[in-house]
Amino acid sequence: MRDISILHDLLKKQCPNLHAKRLSSLMIATQSLLDGQQLSLTELGRNISGSVAPKHNIKRIDRLLGNSNLHNERLDIYRWHAKLLCGANPMPVVLVDWSDVREQLRHLTLRASVSVQGRSVTLYERVFSFAEYNSPVSHNPFLRELASILPSGCCPLIVTDAGYRNPWFREVEKHGWFWLGRVRGDVGFKRDGQALWQSNKSFYPSANSRAKYLGCGQLGRKSPHHAHLHLYKAKAKHRKDNRSSKAGRNHTAQQSKK
Repeated sequence: MRDISILHDLLKKQCPNLHAKRLSSLMIATQSLLDGQQLSLTELGRNISGSVAPKHNIKRIDRLLGNSNLHNERLDIYRWHAKLLCGANPMPVVLVDWSDVREQLRHLTLRASVSVQGRSVTLYERVFSFAEYNSPVSHNPFLRELASILPSGCCPLIVTDAGYRNPWFREVEKHGWFWLGRVRGDVGFKRDGQALWQSNKSFYPSANSRAKYLGCGQLGRKSPHHAHLHLYKAKAKHRKDNRSSKAGRNHTAQQSKK
């Protein structure tokens, strides 16, 4: 309970625009989560302590989660958190990736996080529908909102896995940020000053665990973007090359193919 009191006082001081009653309800929901260790609307309501009937507590959580004012005020909380994480670091390494909210529900979370002492700590996240997955419709507003919560003068290095392509890289550069990505599939690369296009796959045979700089040039024939390429192959981690039965049958990416 002491932790909740400290958090309440900090949010009240650092996020003055957050309404007192909504802040109180938010702290009750947080305490319910800590007590019950279950993050769903129904369970949050059921795990609220006190003499009030569970059905009324569930309705209270329902009103809180659907409160449009709280959704607008959440950016103030993210700004405060981002200041704590990135205030002393002018160039934080920000990892961006997608994850399922729940299997088969066609909703995914686009999340930006920073590494703190070996742990991934969420900097900002937003839920999108499956139809908006991995497209400018979701990427562009996400980057704008991320820019709005970062401290003034902060210039992050945005790190992404394979799947993010040139439109994403261009949008990152519009904010004056740096990016680091991984090329997947058959992508053309033309070094500056040369006319010959090469497939990225032509470099694979010489890849090893020692990074090699390939030079700078145009990446992608259809919509070229200037980039610096490095060749690197991580050492084998001896993982099983199989999905779990749950992910293999029910993952949203698999469902979309049916």
